[in-house]
Amino acid sequence: MSLEEKIFQQIFSSGVEGVKKTILKKEYPDIDIDKNLDYWVNNGEIIISKKANTFYCWHKDNYFQYLINSDPKYKYVYEMLKDLRDSFQSFSTTVDKQVEKLDSRLILLMDSLLTNNTQKPEASWPSPVSSLDIDTFKHDFDLSISKHSGSSGWVELPTIKNDLCLKYQITDHQFYNYVEQLVDHFKEDYELSSGGAEGIIIRGLLHGFVRCL
Repeated sequence: MSLEEKIFQQIFSSGVEGVKKTILKKEYPDIDIDKNLDYWVNNGEIIISKKANTFYCWHKDNYFQYLINSDPKYKYVYEMLKDLRDSFQSFSTTVDKQVEKLDSRLILLMDSLLTNNTQKPEASWPSPVSSLDIDTFKHDFDLSISKHSGSSGWVELPTIKNDLCLKYQITDHQFYNYVEQLVDHFKEDYELSSGGAEGIIIRGLLHGFVRCL
C-alpha cells in the first residue's frame, strides 16, 4: 500500500470524528500532504472543515454523518428527506409491481393468441430469479467494483446494487442476500468497512462499503 493510500485509509477510518490535518502532516513528513488533500477535495472524496478552530479531514460520507450527529438542523432535514424518499420508494414499488403484472398478462395473452397454447396461464409465468448462481453474481459484482472504485478502491454497496438489480431485476433484499453469501464464501477476496446509508450487518454494525483485495 502506498503512502497516499495509507493517508486516505486513515482519513476514511477516522469515521465521524475525522482526523486533524496537523496530525497527518506530523505522521507523514516526507510527503506533500496539502497536495494530496487538495486532489481528494477537488475529486469530491474528502471534506476539510474546521472543528474547534482546528482543521479536520473527513471522508465525504463520514462528514455527512458528522453533520447529522452534531447539528440538529442537518438531522431534521435528513430525516425529512429520508421520510420523503421512503414514501416515494413505497409508491414506486407499488407502481412497478402493477406494471410487472400487466406486462406478464400481456405476454400470456399474446402467447395464447399466437400459439393457441392450451396450457394453463399460471404455467407460463416467468420463473423466479433463483437461477442466478453465486459465481455469476461474483463476476458482475467485481466488474461493478472495478467500474466505480476511485483511488482508494472503496465503493458504496448501493452503487453496486443499482447496477446488479437493474441487470438481474432483483430486489434490494435479494441483492444483499447475495452479498452476504459472497463475502461468506470468498472472505479472502473482499474487505468491508462500516458506515454508509445501507449495507449488510456484521457483528451489529452496518457495513456499506466494499473493495477487492
